[in-house]
Amino acid sequence: MTDAIKKPINYRKILIKTALIVCGVFCYSFGLKWFIYPANILPAGFTGLSLLMQKLIYNSTGTMIPITVYNIAWNIIPAILSYKFVGKKFTIISFIILFLFNFIADAVPTINLTSDPFVASIFGGILCGFGASLWFRCGVSGGGTDFVAMTLSSKYHIQSFGIIMGFNIVLILIQGILFGWDFAFYSIIYQYVSTQAINLFYRHYEARTIFIITTKPDEVSSAMIQNTGHSSTRFDGIGSYSKNEKSMLYTVVTKPEVRQIIHIIKRCDKDAFINVVQSNEVQGNFKYLSVEQDEIDINY
Repeated sequence: MTDAIKKPINYRKILIKTALIVCGVFCYSFGLKWFIYPANILPAGFTGLSLLMQKLIYNSTGTMIPITVYNIAWNIIPAILSYKFVGKKFTIISFIILFLFNFIADAVPTINLTSDPFVASIFGGILCGFGASLWFRCGVSGGGTDFVAMTLSSKYHIQSFGIIMGFNIVLILIQGILFGWDFAFYSIIYQYVSTQAINLFYRHYEARTIFIITTKPDEVSSAMIQNTGHSSTRFDGIGSYSKNEKSMLYTVVTKPEVRQIIHIIKRCDKDAFINVVQSNEVQGNFKYLSVEQDEIDINY
């Protein structure tokens, strides 16, 4: 029996992913320690929930439990769901990032760059949202509500950040009821800005429709199926200007795959005409890109 052929390790992709993940962790830490914490704004997700629980327990018992303990406790059930529906590698690496974030966040000094809580909520939200999007683009997350978002996206193929934002708003309302409303509204602004930043920089589950005019339809369609698993529909016709026989291939792919598809098409037919348009909704037998696929960090 012959041994299975192992896929060669792509060190360039590993290096890119590692750099993006570390950059994301630092961006998120800077957003928290330079803007959010000094302005008394509640962070998003399970980090904010952990801080809220820490305050409640400290005010009632006088016991200061490390925030890492709360983070681990809140992450257990979402991690199990993520392990089942998203992937083993995604969940394990996300837990590593969670601990890395706690370590770096503790090491980064708290600096009050602005005395205006509105400015702090805007810039803190942008930094934290951008940092989280870098994790997502590498096929991992920082844990917490990210586990929930990626589980819903992988299982139901929906953008779930609006649901997460709703959870964060409820969290902030509880903060306002218990500790006052002075900064609760700035926390809502922060949650909205960070969510929109994630939506802006992370487009993994958006679909794109591609129209391909080519004289080599068989080669192009076969190469797309072999390399991406996406099939296409073929229409034959005649060019209005050249009067030559041509074919149009119609296919739908995820946004991170667009550059790869274009490269495949040009490799088969360098003179092919390609039109890429946004798809608002896709129904039917459509193959979504797995969140753990290696190409995610270099294709968009």
